[in-house]
Amino acid sequence: MFRKRTFIRLVTCIVVLSLLTLTLPFFMHSAESTPANSSWPKFRRDLRNTGRNEEAAQEVPDQTRWIFETEDQIESSPVIGPDGTVYVGSNDGNLYAIGPDGEKRWKYETASVIFSTPAISDDGSVYFGTVDGRFFSLDQNGDENWVMREPFEDNIVSSPVITEDGSILVGSTDLYSITPDGTVEWKYSPESPGGIYSTPAVDEEGNIYFGYQVAVPPVTFGQLLALDSSGEKLWEFRVPDLGGEVLSSPALTEDEKILFGSNNNKLYALDFDGNQIWSYTSEGDIFSSPAVAEDGTIYVGSVDKNMYALYPNGTERWRFETEGEIYSSPAIGPDGMIYFGSYDNNTYSLYPNGTERWRIETEGRVFSSPAVGSDGSLYFGSFDRNLYAMGRESNIFYRLHLPLILGIVLFVFIFYPVQSKKE
Repeated sequence: MFRKRTFIRLVTCIVVLSLLTLTLPFFMHSAESTPANSSWPKFRRDLRNTGRNEEAAQEVPDQTRWIFETEDQIESSPVIGPDGTVYVGSNDGNLYAIGPDGEKRWKYETASVIFSTPAISDDGSVYFGTVDGRFFSLDQNGDENWVMREPFEDNIVSSPVITEDGSILVGSTDLYSITPDGTVEWKYSPESPGGIYSTPAVDEEGNIYFGYQVAVPPVTFGQLLALDSSGEKLWEFRVPDLGGEVLSSPALTEDEKILFGSNNNKLYALDFDGNQIWSYTSEGDIFSSPAVAEDGTIYVGSVDKNMYALYPNGTERWRFETEGEIYSSPAIGPDGMIYFGSYDNNTYSLYPNGTERWRIETEGRVFSSPAVGSDGSLYFGSFDRNLYAMGRESNIFYRLHLPLILGIVLFVFIFYPVQSKKE
């Protein structure tokens, strides 16, 4: 009997130890912070502004996980840092850092509206601008690294971009390249007065593409500008219609097209030399920034209340009508699901074929663009002052405690004394 029990115990120990060895890396990985390059660290997620995170662990379900309330409406779009912290600005003048569990980690007060979406570096530094023309750098604990009041001459609505070499691009009346310590490397001043509202896209060679609104009263029109990595102008494309401002952020496709919307109702596709390839005409202004799916399908919203899906050649694939204007830029998640907000107070999820998967109603318009986390969570803000988190409840208990339970079982089996029965 003694030998039999010892044998059973030995086999059990081996099995438990094997399970612990095999599963511990998974649980540790699940509980650890998500790498910045697989999360959503900036507006439109990546340097090409594709608005796509199809690498997320799961589809976003029709389930509100938590709601975080600020003191004013949210027009800024949320981003996700390397450790899973969610950052969002509010019109109440605060930048909020919220844990994946919905609890506030800190807030930083600026006393000015934050329309700009933050950008998060790999080391957790946070960069964002305010409408009174200040640009901030905070560390991951919310402590101030530095604040730039000069040389910005106007409000900062454009969202910052962190390039491969760590430089920060941010637009105001001019486009600036700033080092992580707050030094201006260079600035580009367009030839005509105006402002930058779109977020730059950057290609693999470091070339920069961004929209510019020319304002020479009473005339306004839009341009798309291209610079090299040192801030030298490569070319410009002028939208042919007066009033055709470019507030939409450009997206770069895998087949080397530049996509952007304009307030002349059109979505444009240019080649990397600035030549027009095609344009698609909706029935309203296109403020929304386009998203590009892995198969090349293009999604963009319009003030005409429709979300459009276009083939790579610019022909319409389908349209989905909401009951409100669409300023929110679509996000693409796992399995090609599309997420976006509307002025009808809803955030929608669509299947890639354009049929509705679900909608979540808020108590205010949804201008904010969604961010898709690597765990399959979805975050977006609303005019009702709230930041919403969609997704399944985290399996944090199992992720953190199952290895501990297995370890305790192993300990008991190894060290609990074996008692033999006398026959």
